Amino acid sequence: MFSVIIPVHNKKEHVVAAIESVLAQTYDDFELILIDDCSSDGSAELIRAYESPKVSILSRDTPGPGGYAARNLGVERASYQWITFLDADDVWYPNHLQTARDLIQKYQDVGFFSLSREKIFKGEKGGYFHAAEEQISCHSALKRFSRKDIFHTNAVVINRDLYLAAGGFPAGKCKRGGDSDLWLRLLLECDSLVVSPIVTSCYALDNSGVIYGKAKVETVHPVQNTVMSHMRRNPNANNAADLKRLSNRKSLSWLVARKRSGDFSLGELGVIYFESLDSVSIKQLIKLLIPFSGAKKPATSQKKVT
Repeated sequence: MFSVIIPVHNKKEHVVAAIESVLAQTYDDFELILIDDCSSDGSAELIRAYESPKVSILSRDTPGPGGYAARNLGVERASYQWITFLDADDVWYPNHLQTARDLIQKYQDVGFFSLSREKIFKGEKGGYFHAAEEQISCHSALKRFSRKDIFHTNAVVINRDLYLAAGGFPAGKCKRGGDSDLWLRLLLECDSLVVSPIVTSCYALDNSGVIYGKAKVETVHPVQNTVMSHMRRNPNANNAADLKRLSNRKSLSWLVARKRSGDFSLGELGVIYFESLDSVSIKQLIKLLIPFSGAKKPATSQKKVT
């Protein structure tokens, strides 16, 4: 019923726990596809030990940023209609697939599900927890997503046809932010989705190797590109306000990270929809402008941002 896809790039310390958490699922109608994304730390040798009729292993010659190309390859080779993902440094709880299966049986016209998840950051537990089980319109989901990250790769279940219709992960188009971009494109492609308050996974940010808030990011978030493209095709879209709010949230988060790494210039504020700034976004904007020490000053040839 499920194709479980785990991209692996230099996760020797954590990948065994991830694999074992899949094999420990109480619902066992699944295949596990491991994609070695050109690992050099011994991860490839570790995962080979799991090869079996239930566990297949694919290999790529060139590592892809974000694991996007590896995930797309896994979906391409998947045998089942329902696609699930797990990062190689995170874990599922034993109830993950059973919870997903129950929801799919209950909401047979839905192709996109989001479950609740825990997060470990600096040794402390947090996460995102949906308030209730409900089927909501994608318009309502976009409104929620514009304010908070209600989706995570480890906690979504997607119909393969919907995934392909939305274009999959943006391999070759960005190094970061591709997950959020896919969630947006899925929302623009489908009519409704189901959210569940049941916690089925744990995102271990401490294992990711990313220094929170200081990661190098590109100038433009991929969500912003998707929003611009959609609004050009649909200038009178009734979800324009939520799209702009989501774009602002993602763009400002990146610009703050760029300022911390000394890469930000005032000209980059051109991606912001100033008419759609909410109170949270205004606070982030203030972080960018006051104080401005440590960031690159704008070139004199740049136009004034208004």
